[in-house]
Amino acid sequence: MSDEQPPSEAPASLSEPQTPSGARPSSIVGIGGSAGALDGYERFFLSLPAKSGMAFVVVPHLDPQHQGLMPHILQRCTSMPVIQIQDGMAAQPDQVYVIPPGHSLTLMNSVLLLDDLERAKGKVIDHFFESLAVDQGERAVGIILSGMGSDGTHGVQVIREHFGLVMVQDPQTAEYPAMPRSAAETQLTSEVLPAEELAPRLYTLVTQKATLRPEDMSAADGQAGVPLQKILRLIRASTGQDFTRYKRSTLVRRIDRRMKNHQIEGISQYVQLLQDAPEEVQALFQDFTINVTSFFRDVDAFDKLKAHLRNYIPSHKRDLDNLRVWVAGCSTGEEAYSVAIVLHELMEELKEELGFRVQIFATDIDLEALEKARSGVYPREIEYVISPERLQRAFEQFEDGYQVRPEIRSLVTFALHNTFGDPPFTRLDLLCCRNMLIYISGELQTEIMSVFHFALRPEGLLFLGTSETAGQDRDRFSVLDQRWKIYGRGEGAPTPLPVGQFFSPTNLALPIARGVPSAARPTKTGDLAQFAQDLLLAHHAPPAVLVNESGDILFVHGPTARYLELPGGTAPINVFEMGRGSLRYELPAAVRQAITERREVRRTDLPVEVEGTLRAVDITVRAVQGRIPALVMIEFHERGDGRTLQVMPEQMDPFLSLQRELQYSKETLQATVEERGVSLEELRTTNEELQTTNEELQSTNEELTTSKEELQSLNEELTTINAEHHRVIHDLAQVNDDLKNLLDSAGIATVFLDNNLRIKRFTPRISQVINLMPVDVGRLISDITVNLNYDALTQNITQVLDTLEGFETQVQSKSGQWYLMRISPYRTSDHFIDGVVVAFTNIDLMRALEQRMQDTAAYVERILNSIHDPLLVLDDQLRVLSVNRASLNLFKTPERHLIGEYLYNVGNSLLDTVELMALLQDVIVTEQPITQRVIDVQVPHLGPRQMKVEVDPLVNGDSVSVLLKLEDVTDLLRRADLESENLMGDAPDLGSTS
Repeated sequence: MSDEQPPSEAPASLSEPQTPSGARPSSIVGIGGSAGALDGYERFFLSLPAKSGMAFVVVPHLDPQHQGLMPHILQRCTSMPVIQIQDGMAAQPDQVYVIPPGHSLTLMNSVLLLDDLERAKGKVIDHFFESLAVDQGERAVGIILSGMGSDGTHGVQVIREHFGLVMVQDPQTAEYPAMPRSAAETQLTSEVLPAEELAPRLYTLVTQKATLRPEDMSAADGQAGVPLQKILRLIRASTGQDFTRYKRSTLVRRIDRRMKNHQIEGISQYVQLLQDAPEEVQALFQDFTINVTSFFRDVDAFDKLKAHLRNYIPSHKRDLDNLRVWVAGCSTGEEAYSVAIVLHELMEELKEELGFRVQIFATDIDLEALEKARSGVYPREIEYVISPERLQRAFEQFEDGYQVRPEIRSLVTFALHNTFGDPPFTRLDLLCCRNMLIYISGELQTEIMSVFHFALRPEGLLFLGTSETAGQDRDRFSVLDQRWKIYGRGEGAPTPLPVGQFFSPTNLALPIARGVPSAARPTKTGDLAQFAQDLLLAHHAPPAVLVNESGDILFVHGPTARYLELPGGTAPINVFEMGRGSLRYELPAAVRQAITERREVRRTDLPVEVEGTLRAVDITVRAVQGRIPALVMIEFHERGDGRTLQVMPEQMDPFLSLQRELQYSKETLQATVEERGVSLEELRTTNEELQTTNEELQSTNEELTTSKEELQSLNEELTTINAEHHRVIHDLAQVNDDLKNLLDSAGIATVFLDNNLRIKRFTPRISQVINLMPVDVGRLISDITVNLNYDALTQNITQVLDTLEGFETQVQSKSGQWYLMRISPYRTSDHFIDGVVVAFTNIDLMRALEQRMQDTAAYVERILNSIHDPLLVLDDQLRVLSVNRASLNLFKTPERHLIGEYLYNVGNSLLDTVELMALLQDVIVTEQPITQRVIDVQVPHLGPRQMKVEVDPLVNGDSVSVLLKLEDVTDLLRRADLESENLMGDAPDLGSTS
């Protein structure tokens, strides 16, 4: 941790980069979030203790077109200098660095490097976090604050994969919870706290001195110490998983982090916590398993795998034969489904040539991860790592993410399985084990490779991670792709699996059996059985030692001191140096022969001085099968008759003794020469591989040059696309302004609701109908007071959402105004119903006009009814449009039977006369009125009558109606005739007179 004091004058730090002082930050902290969510940044830095020794790099989402004000804002919240990053600036402790607008950022050797914004592909935080993890490893810290989207989620996974620290703001306290929620759902975060609590917690975790070191957890002989054994025993008892053969540095680092989380300094206190809190055992187990994976990690590697499978399947699979695959350490299933997608694509591509089935076994020791894998549901962020074509073929939309399609999920069987503890799957065509071997010890890696060799068919494929290797045994695996670590199994017989418990240095922490066991205190039935077995072995099994190929003793059974002795000086543990008498020369040769020939070797009647007498001793040397490196068991058998050997003169001859030593030296020299030859051959092979690697690097360099040119071309295309996007955004803004002005000027009160009847938007005039204010956006419409004499508004809206049919009615406000209310479904451009639109149009004027029309019609009707002569209004087809009361009395027919009838059907064809019809047609054609015409009609209840007809045209645009007026003049004419006759009767008869 740095002891430097932060500069006191902050303003200078805003413009001038600090000169590197050579001090190294204890950690480099990357902080990501939205630039608009300043509250989270301010609370974090206000709560951060001074002199933390850390460097802070703030990477918000900034508008590239605007000047960044973030340094000035953050300077108010911290006494540390806040600097806007310049390219090539070295990260210093107790300083805050802010990315400038329009750039992406990477870190290399603690130096901040600016780059084009396009290189981040819209994921500025992920881009920086990835480089931070690779550059700083366990010294990297990633913090996600309030923000929109999911940027940073992939970055925290990479930081965790490199043993860094991940912290996230509690989404419930974030102004924009999407980004911290997405990061927290990875379940890789160490802390999820409010922003003001993240800072002191970070200070505690980083500034707290390292509690543990790997050497602190080791015994004097280099094996696991007692506390580590207790911790691993507790995990094994709780989960059934044994981590004793994992890399000790990885285990100690995970234990140390858990102790820091609980602020525990002593390992004994942490062991006690594990014993008292089962949930902490489970949390430590989750840290040990390191469930970090993704779809198609190294896409090129899967492309190479697909190419090798395309060659392998036609030559090894016949129609409907099963292709068996084992994905070891599958975690949450991304790796297994990636393999399944590749094989499903091959099934489609090769279906014309042959048909085959696929059976994939995906295993892991974490049951929680397996449950997630079985569901096949993953967040929406996978669309950034999977090509759109594969995403469409292999996944379907599921809630807020994606789910693997059933035809892909049916290919994979997930199972709880320990790769190096449970029996392996067999007859495999493909075995995938990527990025798991790097966490376990070298000896266990060798054993697992033997298991993999046993599980694979001849010429089967082995797919490892880029940092892993199949070892140097070329007889078992051949390299198919050196870069992406794809191997082919050799044609030889499978490596036999060891029976029983493996012997390894990790087991040396157990007591070494020597002679007869001391008095045991068995407490259980199982202990009694073990005690009895140990007792029988102690009395009846021969003395024996287990050694490696160099003769180092790993395990001792029985009284071997009769045949082995400790020479003077430093006490050795090598059986070749401890052998008594002739054993010293016979043991190396016998061990070497047993390992080379892989068979049991016996030497009989070897003279060995035991307790002062020369006795005949037989030795049996056998190599333990399936062990790499080789282990050898040496058994000592003393002749049962107990006879002593006759000491022959030649046995006392120093010359013979020297001759025997010379023979031993010659054999040792010969073995050394052979080993040297093997080493030279391995060096030659290594040299060839280095030359191949050099050629690959040259080819890679050429590819990178080509990629650079392609990236430049892509950059130009992105610039063009960016310009098009700006144009589209401008057009959309213009359209939005037009729509807003249209709604405001139309004078229609409108409110937009979502499917839950929550207010989304409204026009200003809506306040005359519903008491709405801008703060009401998001509230339920039912919670708002409505100024209408109408109680069914909510029911009508629900009805429209249910039926998707519009609704229209007239409603009156409490102030007396009338509105036409229309409720319509809100349809998006892709025909999705996203709520309703409720519009209120003021119809006071229409209602007034309608009332005036009604009053006028009633007035006219009263005038017409006051006329005693029949009046009819006819259209141009001579259909009755209107009549007065006198007409009804004439026709003796109700009004409802007259309106709409043709004239010739009215009153039993009362007016169906040729003369009248001709008159009416003539008026319609000429538009000239007719008056003072008398026609004869037959009235059923009155008899023959004479009617005076007057016809007036009513012209309305292109249509012509006629007004027909009838007047009964029968009586009037009759009286006129009588008067004429009377006048004629009273006149003098001039003819007679003359």
